[in-house]
Amino acid sequence: MQGLGKLKLGVEEWKKIEGDLVRIAGSDQLELLLNFTLVKAEEEEGEEEHEHEHGLMPSDKEFAKEIGDFMDYVVKTYKADAHPHFHGDHGTVLFVIRGPPKELIKAFRDVLEYARSNCEKCAVHGIDGEFHLGEDLAGIYFGDIYKVTFILPGEDGRRLRVYEAHP
Repeated sequence: MQGLGKLKLGVEEWKKIEGDLVRIAGSDQLELLLNFTLVKAEEEEGEEEHEHEHGLMPSDKEFAKEIGDFMDYVVKTYKADAHPHFHGDHGTVLFVIRGPPKELIKAFRDVLEYARSNCEKCAVHGIDGEFHLGEDLAGIYFGDIYKVTFILPGEDGRRLRVYEAHP
């Protein structure tokens, strides 16, 4: 029965985050900057290390294919902009997604779930990013695919609200 309480608590946290973003945005759309730090999944012992290479996509073909599939999914599903930057077996992909707060929270959780369940050759080392309202910063977050900390402005504009949510 204790698991049900944790599930309810998790849903309530996401609703609070969504409510705050709706309050912050008013009738405007927000911009979600979602930055993934990705690393090549651990290889079995005995495999050789690759040279350090710098570029837009990873050097390992299977790793690169998974990153490409991940980027295609997010770009096509959410009409996102994707900005990759890799150094051989690790790097980042910054996604920019625009929309109403409720849709952005749904997209945020879906993209994390996609990364968690579809990346076999890659691992999410961390996530971080921001919510923007026009040119203004509306909130920040950081964490990993298991727990994300959000920092959003309170209603009074002087205090910050901190939430920990489990995707």
